[in-house]
Parts: sequence; C-alpha cells; structure tokens
Amino acid sequence: MATGTLDIRPVTPHIGAEVHGLDLSVPLGEDTVAEVRAALVDRLVLFFPGQDHLTPDEHEAFASQFGEVTEAHPILPALDEDHPKVLPLDSRFNKAAFWHSDVTFMNTPPMGSILHAKVMPELGGDTLWVNLQAAYAALAEPLRDMCDRLTAIHWDPSFAAEIDAAGGCTWDGKHISKLRPVVHPVVRIHPENGRKGLFVNANFTHSIFGMSPIESDGLLQTLYRHCTQTPEFAMRHRWAAGDVAFWDNRATLHYASDDYHELRVVHRVTLRGDRPFGPQGTGTEALAKVGIPSLVAS
Repeated sequence: MATGTLDIRPVTPHIGAEVHGLDLSVPLGEDTVAEVRAALVDRLVLFFPGQDHLTPDEHEAFASQFGEVTEAHPILPALDEDHPKVLPLDSRFNKAAFWHSDVTFMNTPPMGSILHAKVMPELGGDTLWVNLQAAYAALAEPLRDMCDRLTAIHWDPSFAAEIDAAGGCTWDGKHISKLRPVVHPVVRIHPENGRKGLFVNANFTHSIFGMSPIESDGLLQTLYRHCTQTPEFAMRHRWAAGDVAFWDNRATLHYASDDYHELRVVHRVTLRGDRPFGPQGTGTEALAKVGIPSLVAS
C-alpha cells in the first residue's frame, strides 16, 4: 500500500495541482484515495509526475479506485483485445486541438479521465484546461441567471455517421444502435461540492433549446469566448513522458495543442459519469417543466 503524506502543489489560483510522493502502480488505500478525490474536486486537474513504469493494467487499476471504468470510447478503438478500456491517442491518427469536454454527446458523459503520457515531443504538445466553475462565477449576474434556465442540445454528426456505419456502439455497458442528440443543462451543478459551472463546449454543443439559430449561436459564442480567452480561468501543462493527468470532466474544458511535428502518444482511461443536473434538473426534466416532451433519446 502507498503510505506517507501527500505533497499537493497548486499550479494556478483557480485550477490544477501537482501531486508528489505517490506510486500509482500500487493500491493507494482508502485514506489516500479520499485525499486525492478531494483534491480533484477542489483543483479539477491533478498531475502525477514520474509514473514512467505504469502499465496499462496498472493505469486501469488506479482509475478503478475512483469509480467504474468505462469502455475506452463509444467509437474510437481500444488499445487491444486485452485492454478494452484503455484508449490510445496517437498523433499520427488522432489529435484534439479544440476546446471540449469528453463525450458530452452521450446522456452520461464521463466523470473524469486519466491520461498517461507515453511518448512526448521534445517541444510542444501541451494540454490546456479551463475551470468552468470559475468561468460561470465571473459572468455578469443577469447572464448567469439566464444560463441557469437554459438547456442545450449536444450532438456529433460525424460520430453518429460512424455508429450508423458500424451498426451501433457500446457505452456504459449498453448497446446503442443509433446516436441521437441529447439535452443537458447549460449550467451544471457539481454532484460532489454543489458548485455551479458552465456545461457547454464548442465541439459537441449544437444549440440552445428554444432559441433561434442567431440567438443560440450568439450566446454560445459569447460563452465559449468568455471561457477560453480569459487566462485567469486556465492552465497549461508541459508534458514529460511518464506524467499522469487526472481531470474532472464535469467542470472543465481541455485542448491538446497541435504545435509539434514529432510523435505524441498518450493512453486514456475514462470513469463512468452520471446524468448532468442543473438548476432546473436534467435537460429532459427542464423541458418537461415547460410542457415540452423530450425530442431526443433517453
């Protein structure tokens, strides 16, 4: 069992912390797991340097101490048959140079993701994160109040086409024959600390329910710019091979910088999440309160 007091070093005032003195390849123990989880909920992104020795099996075992490990991804292929819950992200085939929260096009987006840096370029390939709770708190009060009442449609047409072509996919242990739009609150209440945060992202949020395209696009672009163009909400991590990053997908955006020409390979394990809940309930509940039946898959 891992022993000793955690050495937690905040990275910025709003987001991020380095955790030193842990070997993630061995069980952490209940007290240490609780301390790491509390740090995650508070800092939203945790970094564990020097985990070069971590195997895919150990990576998954570490994640399982914090929740149920999901399938690697609804569409993207897993590492191999022996590791169906480990997602390899190889820069020759896959990059994520866009602001997003993972898999919000599903009813139950992940609680969090744990990334292990396997091969990193000498320069470049940093990842940036944004604290969506801090971004929400910094909105003008009238805009916060409006966002509290709104519901957004999340949808990814390219993934939908791939699922159609493949005859379906699996997520949260269930077969999904067809990917349909889902609804989530624009403001999400964090289930562990009750904080409010914005829950929209430019990659998967399609529109605001009940608004015209001009209104919806204008508001979403305002929120995206507010979140991502204010350095006070953000942090940037310079990777070294062996680093592990654990982030709270319920309250962050992230962006993998595409400013390198060498190979970049990371492995990701994902933790099962719950249905996003906002001031008006879930997205479906919010629609029902105003007499509108859900138009999307449950």
